[in-house]
Amino acid sequence: MKGQRQDETPVKKIDYKEGDIKHQVGNITKSVMNHFYFQSFGEYRTLLEQFNVTAEEIKGEHNGKPYNGILYCVIDKKGNKVGRPLKSSLFGKAVGYEALQKHYELSKAAVEKKKIRENLRPVIAQAMQKASNREGFKRLMREKEIGVVFRENEAGRIYGVTFIDYQNRTVLNGSRLGKEFSANVFSELFDNNSKQRNEIEHRATDNQPRGMESIRQNGSSELSPGSVFSLFDMGQSGDDYQAENFAKEMEYNAELRRRKAKLRKKGRKL
Repeated sequence: MKGQRQDETPVKKIDYKEGDIKHQVGNITKSVMNHFYFQSFGEYRTLLEQFNVTAEEIKGEHNGKPYNGILYCVIDKKGNKVGRPLKSSLFGKAVGYEALQKHYELSKAAVEKKKIRENLRPVIAQAMQKASNREGFKRLMREKEIGVVFRENEAGRIYGVTFIDYQNRTVLNGSRLGKEFSANVFSELFDNNSKQRNEIEHRATDNQPRGMESIRQNGSSELSPGSVFSLFDMGQSGDDYQAENFAKEMEYNAELRRRKAKLRKKGRKL
């Protein structure tokens, strides 16, 4: 029927300006629940944030009984909340607290059965050996269809890392993969690499003749700002690229389901 709205899989991040926030958030949360494995609320929230949605657990008492709930909210590019929070009950039980608890258990069994952690560890370890900084590491992982989300404090130190395996539809915190993939390890790895690189460049500059130093400086000045910043843009937009690819695939599958439904409906009318 014209004007009738159906639940659709998202093709992009939520845009608050487009309105109909409830419908947009509902599509994102249900699609993520239906297509990804995750074993904790933190992993779930990290995945949602790739689509500009965040979530909070609400715990308390109601009429003397313990209460557990979920609140969803839209966020902007900087991670700031926009608009009012939405209760999970607005979208049905499929994305509520109890559904999440069941999903954690199902995901745990699936990850163990498919040996996703065992297959992911050597891929990450190899990229850690090759990369000299976090952006280079992200690029190497992106080539393997794996997104990396680093969480940093105000000082720039990494205090959290999450991997999104788009091929296996799995979200895993680094600590779940083992101590060697924890946030502290990545923080020390890239800080050390940065210090070593600065020391090498400093020694190289000191050993250069003055003429060579001036040539090096002139050569650097010819680089346009765009050519430098584009390297960082690639690293920061990598997770967005993977998320949108995933979303487009879901939209395609949803379109196939809608077409099949229409064909079945026509068949009944004949």
